Amino acid sequence: MNATLTDIFAALKTFRADWMARGWSWDRRFECAASTFDLSEVAEAERLVEAAFPFQYRERTIARAPELVGEVARFTEGVRKDQRLYARGDESILAYGLWWPWGGEVTNISMRIGLAGDVRGEHVFELQKLFGALD
Repeated sequence: MNATLTDIFAALKTFRADWMARGWSWDRRFECAASTFDLSEVAEAERLVEAAFPFQYRERTIARAPELVGEVARFTEGVRKDQRLYARGDESILAYGLWWPWGGEVTNISMRIGLAGDVRGEHVFELQKLFGALD
């Protein structure tokens, strides 16, 4: 595993260990791990996400994001109002986090964690194992 992947998985391991008591599932549509939490957990979730992912993009800033981050945004149908796209990595490979509020009155938020760029099947499998989201 190269240095960037080693850094990514080390950060994700800490993130996963500290994540609130919610489980993770595999989102087949976007090939990423997904967990849902409610608004009472936002402060803790933000602290954990921002520690794991040093770069944050929103609807207003995504156009200035690096190319690979832009590809993630396009693949996941854009970054809308109140959504965030977090990233950790470099121009060849990165981990991303999708912060997606939802619910009747935005009562829940889903967090999705995936990989993009020079990703091989073994990397995706490691991500699935790490988050306990094996199909």
